[in-house]
Amino acid sequence: MRKVLFAAMLFLGVQTANAQEEGNGQNVIKVNPLGLIFGSANVGFERAINEKSSFVIAPQFGGFKLGGMKYSSFGAGAQYRMYFSKTKTAPEGFYGAPGLSFVSGKVKYDDGMNEKEEIKFSSFGGGVMVGHQWIYNSGFVLDLGAGVNYQKFNYKDNEDNSFALKASGMLPALSFSIGYNF
Repeated sequence: MRKVLFAAMLFLGVQTANAQEEGNGQNVIKVNPLGLIFGSANVGFERAINEKSSFVIAPQFGGFKLGGMKYSSFGAGAQYRMYFSKTKTAPEGFYGAPGLSFVSGKVKYDDGMNEKEEIKFSSFGGGVMVGHQWIYNSGFVLDLGAGVNYQKFNYKDNEDNSFALKASGMLPALSFSIGYNF
């Protein structure tokens, strides 16, 4: 999956390399490189709506193996960004962004008695972030942000009975992305 996402990013970068000679384009495609290290691929697409706002959609795929446990997930997030810079236009500068997210996945593990168990989960959340996005003359984009997010988690085992492991609450939200503006 990572190779496919990387190839798509490279293809889009090559196709749009000469699309904008001066100023910033209205679109940004970006990836979280730290997420790839920890088994999560998050690709975002941002489109400026007007001079001071944009909309971001970000599908997410995750997965890793650790001992006898295998984790996999998929989801998506969306943000409406409001840019506050007086000298720059969206999608560049200081921003505030309310957003929503959804993740669904499963954890498979060996219960210690050579029986495989599977727990499915889902999470729905909403939050707010503040950050800054820099767009360089080359088209390179750096996006840094922080905020808070309320997440509601639900877990279900493979026997169709919900069990007691349920959680929800406030979590920190951090953003670090690199990408390309076109």
